[in-house]
Amino acid sequence: MNERIAVLRNLQSIDTKLKRLEGDKLYRSYDVQKKQNQIQQEREKLSKISEEVKTAQKDINIKELDLRSIEADINKLRIQMNQVKTNKEYSAMKTEIGGKEADKSVLEDEILRMMEKYEETQGRYKSSEKEIQQEELELKDLQKRVEDDLQLIEDEITKLKKKRSEYTALADSEALQHYSRLVGHKDAVAIVNVVNKVCQGCFMSITSQTLNQLLSGKDLTFCHSCGRILYLDNSNEE
Repeated sequence: MNERIAVLRNLQSIDTKLKRLEGDKLYRSYDVQKKQNQIQQEREKLSKISEEVKTAQKDINIKELDLRSIEADINKLRIQMNQVKTNKEYSAMKTEIGGKEADKSVLEDEILRMMEKYEETQGRYKSSEKEIQQEELELKDLQKRVEDDLQLIEDEITKLKKKRSEYTALADSEALQHYSRLVGHKDAVAIVNVVNKVCQGCFMSITSQTLNQLLSGKDLTFCHSCGRILYLDNSNEE
């Protein structure tokens, strides 16, 4: 394998690693963003539960005011009943008090159900609040781990870029130009091996002429199908 091919292969190996590391950076950052979005959704749910609690408390207060109003009416009617002079008036007053007592009983049952629902909603609020606190602790831990991982990735990227510059300096301008053009159009796979006369980039058979050019090892050889730079490793040259 000639020196030009060796340099290009090393460049491609470095570029492949760089691309993977850049993907790892995005992936690790996405982990944090995903957790933050999850917490935000939980906070929105908590806010809705909080509104439910406030509304429930407001409704209970209104009903309790209604209850106190009925109790006041009953007390007033009882005082009046003690002052009536005829049985007819007494009976009418007693009936009215009985109606008020029935209304009071219905309202008390309603308030009791509302209180139960209020306590259940409060329970959901406290549970959700506790879950968010736990999620926020997990987020802080995740952010620290991601920060450490990203620093390691950046350090590796810096080393690889330095190494890439060294190999770029070794490559001749023509080979580097072809490589850069192919990298931009072939998903970073610009140079591929030939195995059993088959290009490992597009898996099409190469011609005998192309194989002879590869065996001579003088110039860059391109696949007639996909245009990638071809090479033969030592095991295939024989």
